[in-house]
Amino acid sequence: MPCRAWRPAPRPGPCPAARKPELNLTWITPSLAIGGRLSDDEAARLAAAEGVGAVVDLRSEAVDERAILAAQGIAFLHLPTDDHAAITPAMLEAGVDFVAAQRASGRRVLVHCEHGIGRSATLALAALVDGGLAPLEALELAKDRRDRVSPSPAQYGCWRDWLDARRRRGGVAWDVPDFDSFAAIAYRHLGAAAP
Repeated sequence: MPCRAWRPAPRPGPCPAARKPELNLTWITPSLAIGGRLSDDEAARLAAAEGVGAVVDLRSEAVDERAILAAQGIAFLHLPTDDHAAITPAMLEAGVDFVAAQRASGRRVLVHCEHGIGRSATLALAALVDGGLAPLEALELAKDRRDRVSPSPAQYGCWRDWLDARRRRGGVAWDVPDFDSFAAIAYRHLGAAAP
């Protein structure tokens, strides 16, 4: 039997447990991300790992550690909203204004809730429309980039009301989408037009 030449085993890469997990966020545009809950360790890496300069947390059940974000120079806004619930009109407007101001100053913004599905998506959709996209274009973009984006019917309702108010102010060429048009995009991952 021929003798096989001995070769050293390849050196293993870093232990999987030692690797930093990917952050639960998706960049919808170069300056706007939608995401879910972050551990304190993940929050401590936002600026260095992703260039995040501002965070909006929409969770009522928890809140990011402000000191961790402040230590990185990250601006922070907390808009406590229950899961699956509509964001209040005042908070939605405050969130849109905050995102616009941060983006205008050159900061990359992360809008997040617990899972990055509904509350954060609702605010991000309003921010995208505020930035010039038509409502269904904003939804298509967000859904294409982060498939789990699917605001609840109540969250659609607050977005629709915000869109109605924007439309009444004038200067927009888009129509406010009805629920069926919204659902066809938002819930397409379910294989049906409604939840």
